[in-house]
Amino acid sequence: MATAQDLGSKMDVLIRLTVIQVLGDKTGAEAIAVLGRAGLDNNLIAQIVGATPATVRATLSRVRRKDGSSRKGSATSSDREV
Repeated sequence: MATAQDLGSKMDVLIRLTVIQVLGDKTGAEAIAVLGRAGLDNNLIAQIVGATPATVRATLSRVRRKDGSSRKGSATSSDREV
């Protein structure tokens, strides 16, 4: 029977493989934005892209400001019905 630690390790591998597939050749702010939109928390994004949580937080803030959304998870203009 698998332990919680075994399952956690396997989930980490699956997350990392999925991230590699989703990100493709995206790096830096673009990769952080994709992972943020996917709902990953700042600490996990930081581990994946090799940055600090503060860098991730600042990058996501800039991306949201640029996109015109005021907070995490808010609808962008393309998500709103006309």
